[in-house]
Amino acid sequence: MKQIFYILFAALFFTTSCKNNNTTTASITKDETIKEISKIPEATFISETIGLTHCESAVYDAENSIIYASVIGDREDGDGSIATVDINGKLINVKFVAGLNDPKGIAITKDKLYVSDVTELVEADLETGKIIKKHTLSGIQFLNDVAIDKTGNVFVSDTATSEIYKLDTEGNFSLWLANAALDNPNGLLIQNDTMYVASWGSQPEGGRVSKINMETKVIDSISSIIGNLDGIRPYDENRLIISDWSSGNIHLIDRNGNTETILKVGQSVGDIAYVKEKALLLLPMNKQSRLLFYKLK
Repeated sequence: MKQIFYILFAALFFTTSCKNNNTTTASITKDETIKEISKIPEATFISETIGLTHCESAVYDAENSIIYASVIGDREDGDGSIATVDINGKLINVKFVAGLNDPKGIAITKDKLYVSDVTELVEADLETGKIIKKHTLSGIQFLNDVAIDKTGNVFVSDTATSEIYKLDTEGNFSLWLANAALDNPNGLLIQNDTMYVASWGSQPEGGRVSKINMETKVIDSISSIIGNLDGIRPYDENRLIISDWSSGNIHLIDRNGNTETILKVGQSVGDIAYVKEKALLLLPMNKQSRLLFYKLK
């Protein structure tokens, strides 16, 4: 079965200005603030964690100071896992959650970890790593990133079908949105009542960043086509960080779609994480089987 999904993945995805200052004190303060927010940060390599076979996603648990990373493994069913890594990059447990197939996006609450695993959304105990339940439905093909809203609902993208599924707080798992405008959605980010989507894209040149009003489910494009997008995370109050799997580029994008490249790493950078309080950027590298640590400020 695992080889079938690798073939599906390959077939589907690898065809692939400041206002004038009037010299008042108030204006100077405002302009300086805008300039500070808009400056392009510098990325500096710190360290790396090796031994993470086809590492795809990373999430930081601030309460326990632990990083969770998805490890796809090789082409065997059950050899995937969620690894734990400390904040300095030391590998703690490569099989904290074991027995997975091709785990990708991860999201956590105070006591649970959710990870997409091909056609299943896996729910695990955050303390022990024990799998609690697996959620799936007929028609699901390629689950990818996971995001959780402020009330605890869990959302997961199906990149192959341009759909998003929802696990509500009562444990009901259902199709939440199916729309071609999702354009093979990969990365998900929820802020208040808006969901941001980084799309892999159905065109050879890739996808774009869009936003969804979670009440009306109206989809609006923020950017033009950028590339085969994977991860999407908040950087500051005006900008998001996105990763381009194919080019290896890491971009900052503002709410108007203005994009700046801040770093280029190897092809296959996956579902990134950014720890704002530590100015720490985590880059899972699939082909390289490692997790890269960068200071970003």
